[in-house]
Amino acid sequence: MPLENPNCPARDRSGGSDIRALRLRLDRVDRLSNRFPLGATFRYAKADPLVVLMELQPPDGGRITWAVSRDLLFDGMEDASGMGDIRVWPSVAMGRRVVCMRLEAYGQSCLLEIDRDRLEKWLLETFDLVHPGTEFCQVDWQDSTAALFEGKRSQP
Repeated sequence: MPLENPNCPARDRSGGSDIRALRLRLDRVDRLSNRFPLGATFRYAKADPLVVLMELQPPDGGRITWAVSRDLLFDGMEDASGMGDIRVWPSVAMGRRVVCMRLEAYGQSCLLEIDRDRLEKWLLETFDLVHPGTEFCQVDWQDSTAALFEGKRSQP
């Protein structure tokens, strides 16, 4: 019999949308402070409650996807957050509130400016889907454990 965590709310099985998406234009900033617009889509899924997928759409038509911690994004709206490949911090650029994000990979980096108000509003919507602190309650531990014993990787 599975153990129930008393700190976890009952699972919502209403069939409502388990995904939140945000499409917006952000700016890539170069070393000379020139700004280049980029399309971006942020996706949050209840099935993978710790992660936000950020898909960047460069003008050349390609797609680049980064997995970012939802907590890192939220914390970065108030104070510097992250280390290593992804760092996030609040700032003001050209008179507007932004969240700066530095992505690093393979010895190269990219600085992005994201509209803080739109990102914050969207993140708060994801908190309605999965409340902060309850992310691990969304994991089906029985299936995940069984997959480990079978030597298989569970896909959300």
